[in-house]
Amino acid sequence: MLFVTGTDTGVGKTHTATVLLQQLQRLGFQAGAYKPVCSGAETETSPAGAQKPQYFWRDVRRLQQACSLPATSTDICPQLFLAPLAPNVAAAAEGRTVDDDLLSRGLDVWKNRVELMLIEGAGGLCCPLSDKSSVFDLVQRLNCPVIVVAGNRLGVISHTRMTVELLLLSGCHVTGIILNEISPPAAAAEDISKSSNARQLQTWLPCIPLLHLGWNGQQLESVDPRLSADAWLRQTATAASRRWQAHISTPAAEHP
Repeated sequence: MLFVTGTDTGVGKTHTATVLLQQLQRLGFQAGAYKPVCSGAETETSPAGAQKPQYFWRDVRRLQQACSLPATSTDICPQLFLAPLAPNVAAAAEGRTVDDDLLSRGLDVWKNRVELMLIEGAGGLCCPLSDKSSVFDLVQRLNCPVIVVAGNRLGVISHTRMTVELLLLSGCHVTGIILNEISPPAAAAEDISKSSNARQLQTWLPCIPLLHLGWNGQQLESVDPRLSADAWLRQTATAASRRWQAHISTPAAEHP
C-alpha cells in the first residue's frame, strides 16, 4: 500500500496519483486506486427529458481511468457526497454520516486483484474524513509508506515541512515528496519563489527523495541526479507491494 497525501487542498494529488498509476503500469506493476471518501460532485450533461441530474466525481473518474485493470467507481471510492466540503460536513448536509470503518475496510474489494494499492487522501493531513477520523488518523491506521504532494507556490516550504515532520514524528515512513507545478510557466514571474522552492526543500528535508512534476506533466523527474525517478518508483512500489501483501494476508478481524 502507498498513501498519497497533500500539504493542502488544490495541490494536485489526484493528477499526481494518476501519473503514478500510469508510471507504475509502465514499469510492470499492476496497481489499484482507492480514495476512501470523496466530496464535491459535478453534473453530467443530461439527455432531454431526464428527470434527475446525473452526478460524477472528477477525482474518482480520473483514478478509475488510470487503473491498470477494470474497476467500478465504487471500487475506487465507496463513499461519495455532493457538496464541495470536508467529507463529514458534506455527508451531514445530506443527512448522512461517513462510515468510519469503511474508510479502511473498503480496500477489501481489491484483495487478490492487484500487486499494490495507491490510496489518495482528501485535502491535507488534518482534513476530517469522518466525525472521528482525519486523513492523518487513516494514514496511521493503515501504516503504509506516504508520498507527500506539494504545490510549487509561495508557502510550500513551511507547509511541506509541517506535513513531513508530523508524519516522521508519528513514526510514518515518508517515501518521497513530489513538488507539483500547479500553475502554468507564465505564472513564474508572479511568484518568484517557484524557482527556489525545490532547492529549499532539499536543504530542509535532505533525507526525503524529492521529485518534480511539471505543469500538466505526465512524467516524474528526480530533483536529485543520484536517483532516477524510475529507480525511486521501483523501490517505492516494491516496498508498497510487500505492505499490501501483508495486509491482505492478515485476517479481517485483525485489521486496525
